[in-house]
Amino acid sequence: MTFSGNIRYTEIVIIEGKYVMLSALYIVGFTEGEGCFLVSLRKDFRIDLRFFIAQAEGNKTLLFKVQKFFRIGTVYQKSSARDGRLPAFVFEVTKRDDIYNVIIPFFQKYKLLGYKAKSFEAFRKIAGIVKGRQDIRKLNSKELEYIKGLKFSMNRHYGSPGAGKPLAGSLDRNQTSH
Repeated sequence: MTFSGNIRYTEIVIIEGKYVMLSALYIVGFTEGEGCFLVSLRKDFRIDLRFFIAQAEGNKTLLFKVQKFFRIGTVYQKSSARDGRLPAFVFEVTKRDDIYNVIIPFFQKYKLLGYKAKSFEAFRKIAGIVKGRQDIRKLNSKELEYIKGLKFSMNRHYGSPGAGKPLAGSLDRNQTSH
């Protein structure tokens, strides 16, 4: 699927007995509060680009609606109930074609307004540099250092003690640094 710039899909979703309009602007707000743009430079020299939204089990249905809205990605259970934690579910997009053709154009058209916009901009710049290059070894040293600097700036400005840290039980097990 390619993002056409014209989202025609809007759906009324019932969440906890309330009607919610699921639209492009709703997705932007939801991402601003709960989404993450992530770049991983893996030990096996691969570069991963990921977009995800994580939620407690009670909002699992909403994640499926987000998946249906974009018509890409997967929803899966990240963790089960243990140690008093609620089960968590994740909507995630990892396919590069989906990142390049749907996620990036969507957030270029429907702008994030808070600090998440800075993470998206870094994510978008990195995606542009690595497009067509899965392997870190195909980057020159200047590109790699630039990517590392951008990556370091991502997801670090939210003001909470855990800001900039991956979720407990990290979704990214192969990441060399965060």
